[in-house]
Amino acid sequence: MNKIAFLLVFTLVSLASCRDGSSYDMESAKQGGFESLSISGESDESLPPPPASPGINETMKSFDGVSTEETKDKSEAGSANNASGGLTSATTVASAPIKMAEKIKKTADVNISVEDYKVARVAIDKIVKTGNGYISGENEQNSTYSISNSMTIRVANKDFDAMVSNIAGVASHVNSKNIYMEDVTAEFVDITARLKTKKEVEKRYIDLLQKAVKITDILEVEEHLRGIREEIESKEGQLKLLNDQVAYSTINLNFSQSFEYTPQDEPGFFGRMGHAFGNGWKGFLSFLIGLVYVWPLWLILGLTAYFLVKFIKRKMKK
Repeated sequence: MNKIAFLLVFTLVSLASCRDGSSYDMESAKQGGFESLSISGESDESLPPPPASPGINETMKSFDGVSTEETKDKSEAGSANNASGGLTSATTVASAPIKMAEKIKKTADVNISVEDYKVARVAIDKIVKTGNGYISGENEQNSTYSISNSMTIRVANKDFDAMVSNIAGVASHVNSKNIYMEDVTAEFVDITARLKTKKEVEKRYIDLLQKAVKITDILEVEEHLRGIREEIESKEGQLKLLNDQVAYSTINLNFSQSFEYTPQDEPGFFGRMGHAFGNGWKGFLSFLIGLVYVWPLWLILGLTAYFLVKFIKRKMKK
């Protein structure tokens, strides 16, 4: 009996140990992600395929909103960056702040009077040539009572103040002198930043064009590239004009000489009589000359009178 009881106890303990081991194995399988294999017995399913990279047509959709406004310049660079990311690894455009010296545009309006126009003109030409400047245009006017010249002078920015002072020294009287200074640094920075952004977008379009295969994709990229290049040329023109206005200041000069009016003395009574006789004699001569002008008429009238008299005499004899 003791042996039988011992065997029963040993059997129960063994069964309990097997059940604990089986439950432990199932927990381990669940934690390892193999529950469906050990319990349900279902077949493995393949993983979904990775998303395909966007093509040219999809990437070009992000370029439809290209604009020349400042608020859209950054979005152009971002769109181009995203578009190129569909073909190559994505890159990030970092726009660093642009630092530059102050850009000052100077303009002067000067109006002066001179004692001798010719002398003043020679002196002004000498001042312009020795002062690193040039005359871009002039308009000379001459009348009975005055002679004047409106002249536009361009001079290097550093020599602007000295030339204005030297020109004022030629005058006998300075009628007016106005100097305007405009800080265009902000405008210069803005145009430079826009131009930089446009060129970055152009570079990404060129990358897309090199990787495009379909004719429709090539034509679409070239159309966007043409618009970007037109905007780049426009910005470069604005920047060139602004650089010229800053590098060379403008002086609008008007100088004139006035002539004194001397009224003539009126003649007295006898003088006026003399003028009258003289004018009468001139009138008589003019009358005689007028008669000579119509000599064909006198010839016709003379011949007509001659034949008429001859005809009347012949009638009277009969």
